[in-house]
Amino acid sequence: MESSLSTSAPTSDAPRGGTLVTTAAVAADGGLVLPGDVASVGRYLSAAKAESTRRAYEADFRAWSAWARQRGATPLPAADAAVAAYLAALSDAGASPRTVARRLSGIAYAHREAGHPSPSEHPGTRAVLRGIRRTAARSGRRPRQARAVDTQTIRALVEDLPAGAAGDRDRALILVSFALGLRASDACGLDVADLVAAGHGGLDVTIRWSKTDQEGAGEVLALAPGVRAPTCPVRALQAWIDAAGLRGGSGPLFRSVGRGARPAIGRTRMARSSVRLILRRAAERAGVPLDGLSPHSLRRSFATEGYRAGVSERELARTGRWASVTTMRGYDASSRWADPASARLGL
Repeated sequence: MESSLSTSAPTSDAPRGGTLVTTAAVAADGGLVLPGDVASVGRYLSAAKAESTRRAYEADFRAWSAWARQRGATPLPAADAAVAAYLAALSDAGASPRTVARRLSGIAYAHREAGHPSPSEHPGTRAVLRGIRRTAARSGRRPRQARAVDTQTIRALVEDLPAGAAGDRDRALILVSFALGLRASDACGLDVADLVAAGHGGLDVTIRWSKTDQEGAGEVLALAPGVRAPTCPVRALQAWIDAAGLRGGSGPLFRSVGRGARPAIGRTRMARSSVRLILRRAAERAGVPLDGLSPHSLRRSFATEGYRAGVSERELARTGRWASVTTMRGYDASSRWADPASARLGL
């Protein structure tokens, strides 16, 4: 029979590892739950969300707490009217609807973890968020999207990279991210052991978890060899693995690279923020405009170039791991002018 745990409440506004603490707790049926049991539950609660997501939510909750305290409001549990006022203040200060919605998600997460009703479920709060979105749309404010680039631009980005381990890493990172439609978090989360030789000279690449696979069911993607040696993603990966001394090894695939003639290869996983720097440096070297270029451009370009090359929507969605084909179609920047209806009207 299921039973709820009664524990002492956290002394801070912010939730701590799920709200369960490492003291003995009394179950609803009167039985004693030992500290080790509670610690285990807390550990699994902490693992329920990706570390990056938890950090973002914690930052959002800290921002909300500071705003609330300045106005004499209680951050946790929060009054629905106070949360609605906070969302309106964010929008008035220039925050995008997407940022406002994410801040609300952070507040809601803290409330759920602390066992309080989520302000995001209140009809008034939801109405304010809808109003913020509609107001932004009417004023011409649109979510800023990453710019898609074509395959020729991808070639330019990697062909001008410098020789050496850092260049090998950057080339592999850009080509694999484009070829498989990876998010920056997907690429940085890869381990050496996630690459397995497959038929036709390709590799099976395991994405162990991702933004849309928080429980880590995993997905194995087929990385085919390229038709041009300088831009073959499989060759690029092999070159980086050899340069970093990772063949037959383990641990993170993409790591930091030191400076000098014999640069040291880091042991820790490369941060997602490094992907943006790598891409911008490559673009500056190749003379590619920086406007709208971000790590997500590689994923968007995968969809756009895939559509242009006639890859089926089923295969694009499977490789890119889009749960919604509608969402994936929004990434396609190639079809708008492929056969526009307005060109057939005889005007």
